[in-house]
Amino acid sequence: MNVLGRIVTVAAIAFALPVLAQDRAPQQGASPPAVVGGSMALLYAVPGVTDNGGADNAGVATTFHCTNTNTVSEQIQIVVRNFDGSVAGNDTSTVASAHTITKSTHGTALTEDLPFLTPGIAINQGVAFVFATSPFVFCSAMVLDASVAGSQGVSLHMVRFGAVSGTQE
Repeated sequence: MNVLGRIVTVAAIAFALPVLAQDRAPQQGASPPAVVGGSMALLYAVPGVTDNGGADNAGVATTFHCTNTNTVSEQIQIVVRNFDGSVAGNDTSTVASAHTITKSTHGTALTEDLPFLTPGIAINQGVAFVFATSPFVFCSAMVLDASVAGSQGVSLHMVRFGAVSGTQE
């Protein structure tokens, strides 16, 4: 094996070891894999966030679904702002590989999404910003009737920042 072949072999091992180290099955009582993605980066801007400030399972709420498609746990942060730019809610969650989180501005009959982003706060012409520690997080959002256990609502247009090469949203 020549020198170039050895260099390529060493480089391949160096790139594979961190992935293999995170891919082990968790032992009982062991902690989940560490969050690997690094610092938070803006993934989406979501205009049109609405909430009437109503009680759980009543009125209108906005619901977000975010899925981590990375092979390790990642952090996802959703910041909701009202029409005047004031922060109405801010939540950060650690999401395991291939898992989905659901967050709503207040309780809905459709989803179990505790903690709520903005319970009891009316949001008009709001905007949400979704941050994550990896670009391999994909989200959707909708304004829905919080009293209905079906998906009656309106999908919100989400602007993606830093899309993964080869994907289309």
